Amino acid sequence: MAVAKEEQKAAPDKQKQDGKKKQEPEEELSDEDLELKKNIELMVERVCDPDAAVVKTALDCITKEIHSTTSSMTAVPKPLKFLRPHLDTLIATLEGMPAGANRQLLADVLSLLTSTVAGKEGEREGLRYKLQGNTSDLETWGHEYMRHLAGEIAEEYKVRHEQEQPVDELLHLVAQIVPYHMTHNAEPEAVDLLLEVDQLGQLEQHVDDKNYARTCLYLVSCCAYLPEPEDTQVLQLAHRVYMAQHKYHDALRVALRLNEPATIESTFAACSDVLERRQLGYLLARHGAWGAINLEEGPAAVEDESERDALREIISNSKLSEHFLALARDLDVMEPKVPEDVYKTHLTDGRQPQGAALDSARQNLASTFVNAFVNAGYGQDKLVTVSTEGQSDSVHWIFKNKDHGKTSATASLGLISLWDVEGGLPLIDKYLYSNDNAIVAGALLATGLVNCGVQNENDPGGRPSLRSCRCRWLMPFAGSGHITGFVVSCRVGWKPSHKCCTCARVGCKSAGFALSSEYVSNAGLHLCCCSLWICSVCTD
Repeated sequence: MAVAKEEQKAAPDKQKQDGKKKQEPEEELSDEDLELKKNIELMVERVCDPDAAVVKTALDCITKEIHSTTSSMTAVPKPLKFLRPHLDTLIATLEGMPAGANRQLLADVLSLLTSTVAGKEGEREGLRYKLQGNTSDLETWGHEYMRHLAGEIAEEYKVRHEQEQPVDELLHLVAQIVPYHMTHNAEPEAVDLLLEVDQLGQLEQHVDDKNYARTCLYLVSCCAYLPEPEDTQVLQLAHRVYMAQHKYHDALRVALRLNEPATIESTFAACSDVLERRQLGYLLARHGAWGAINLEEGPAAVEDESERDALREIISNSKLSEHFLALARDLDVMEPKVPEDVYKTHLTDGRQPQGAALDSARQNLASTFVNAFVNAGYGQDKLVTVSTEGQSDSVHWIFKNKDHGKTSATASLGLISLWDVEGGLPLIDKYLYSNDNAIVAGALLATGLVNCGVQNENDPGGRPSLRSCRCRWLMPFAGSGHITGFVVSCRVGWKPSHKCCTCARVGCKSAGFALSSEYVSNAGLHLCCCSLWICSVCTD
């Protein structure tokens, strides 16, 4: 009974709410809006008048009202809002209207009106009516209408292209929309439209010093989402625009992305400013494009010898370690770090273990990698580069590891001494004499890491084979005009009989092996036919 009484009380309340909803009036219009609505309705009636002069006057009034209306980008202008209920009437009037100026003007109004109404998919009524109207004054209808029309043009172009139908009238509209977008901060929309209609080449003539930055930024950004060959075409267009605006640094970035040596060299040669050309040199060095340009001859040749040497030094990255360390000193971060600074184990909950912790292979290997990465390029750390003079080898961190752990620990020397060829190779040299193959392998990896990203004129990390003869003669590499050296044990590449492991020729004191044209006279070394360094004065 209580439930029934509650339902009876709730029923009248619900009826009252429904009554209020039904009694709610439509949106109230101001006196000004009511007058505008009446004028629009009167103009629609006159558009249907058989007198052409009356129709012309009515259409001029409608057009004037639309052009004079100001509204936000998200709201439909009130004249179009009041014209919506009469859309079918205007369409019927257009179909029965003879060809002429009035028909074109009404088609323009219908094209604008249908762009504010959600139509069926694939109809493209806005474009259809625009093609029946005046196709030479698109900008008078506003930015939003141009955007809507551009979308319909892209869809219609695709359909006509598949059906092999003419597209000249569409391209005529595109030729008006693109300049409008380029002058109204809508460069991405202009690029998209030209890509859709396969007319990207028209973009270059509309780029100036005001819009080139946004245009090229969008071209380079959309490159990753385009298929071949369009991805290359947009980069080539961006490069031409940058070159036309004398933005050589940006042009070189695009040329490096294109990976075309001729384009890279021509871009570098076009820059005549000394400081800017050095900046381009740093960019080439950053990308490792050491052989992309020839400073001796060709279009990028530099006549001034001192400037040529300075550019060669910049491009080779030979001062990269010095610049990195100078920055580290300015930032006061030169103090070597230990893995504990990364682990933060003192912040973990619970009691810390008492006594000396036992070294585990996995923990040591993890510490090796953490130590190498956290001290990369600084040239010093507290694990691998610390001096152990007067102590046994087992005390050194490398020998606290096993097997591949030794390889990783030795190779970490290269990462710690990253880019510092002259300072890093002496640290690695002694491990190339080791009888442990794992340590020798790590030393070879360290040699490659030290030379990573840096070009040295003798390229110590890029020798055909880092091996020596049985007498362990030091294989030379240049460093500041003097000979230093390192060697790998003969067990890596030489047989006990002192024969070359590839060609099986026996060395002798006077002639050595069959020699190539490369000869290192100041160290007494020759290069064998199998690309192995051997000693020509060995008496062993």
